[in-house]
Amino acid sequence: MATDLQERLERVSRKTLGLTDRYNALLGEKRAADARIAELQSTVTDLRQQVETLTRQIDYLTVVTTAIPSRSDVERSRAVISRLVREIDKCISDLSD
Repeated sequence: MATDLQERLERVSRKTLGLTDRYNALLGEKRAADARIAELQSTVTDLRQQVETLTRQIDYLTVVTTAIPSRSDVERSRAVISRLVREIDKCISDLSD
């Protein structure tokens, strides 16, 4: 009977060690995955800012390169200029606060 109990304790101990090893391995994988996610989120943020910058540059170039403005080009240019003026006003307002 003591032998059965000793064998059971050893078996439970081995299983516990096995589970602990698997847990530590999974924890390491999770930490690596979390680090990768943070890296990818940073990359996405940078790329979104780059897309926004390039879109703004396209808008500016469209306004600047309009050689013979049509009515829609003039309206679009005015809209872009108005948006820029609002952004400048907002920046000035933020700086004033």
